Amino acid sequence: MFKRLLVLALFAMAALPVLAQDYPKFEAGGAYSYIRANVYAKDTSCSSDCTGSQSYNLQGGKGEFVFNPTKSVGLVAEFGGYDVTGLPSGSGNAVTLFSYLFGPRFNIRKSEKVTPFVEVLLGGAHVSGSGTIAPDAAVSPYQISTVYFGGTSNAFAMAAGGGIDVKLTQHVALRLIQADYLMTRFSTNFNSDTGSTSAATQNNFRIGAGIQFRF
Repeated sequence: MFKRLLVLALFAMAALPVLAQDYPKFEAGGAYSYIRANVYAKDTSCSSDCTGSQSYNLQGGKGEFVFNPTKSVGLVAEFGGYDVTGLPSGSGNAVTLFSYLFGPRFNIRKSEKVTPFVEVLLGGAHVSGSGTIAPDAAVSPYQISTVYFGGTSNAFAMAAGGGIDVKLTQHVALRLIQADYLMTRFSTNFNSDTGSTSAATQNNFRIGAGIQFRF
């Protein structure tokens, strides 16, 4: 009886490394990301609908660190940096967005090769910009000199979406695609009577692909 128990214990100990490799406990990855940002601005002091909207293209990348306490659930810390493209050249205009998001990820590990996932991340975003506005009588007949501007702003941010990872080796996976709804709450409502601003919702779209390292 003792010998049988000893043999069973040895088999159980031998199986521990196999069980531990059933899913990665830690992941780290990097990816290229494209964001289609939609900015909606409103002058709340206007009696009529004084609003304006503009869409922008942002390109950059993001990195993430993931701890998987279970096979299906992961805890994500994600950091991204993006530049607005298509701004007028030669004017010194530049706008940069930095995001920091945290939250759960739910993995579907039914296949050893392919792992789809969905996630909801909450955090914040920081935008900084600078540039110049040259005199243009057609726009403002009172502007006689070049105007230099710059500033920063912080806002709440949320990302909800998912993607697909494809296993290449034991420790490397391809992030085939990831697509997210990215919401930010920057202050784009302005009251020209009081000079005050208030937050508005920006509904943005983000897509990307990259490499994931598993441990």
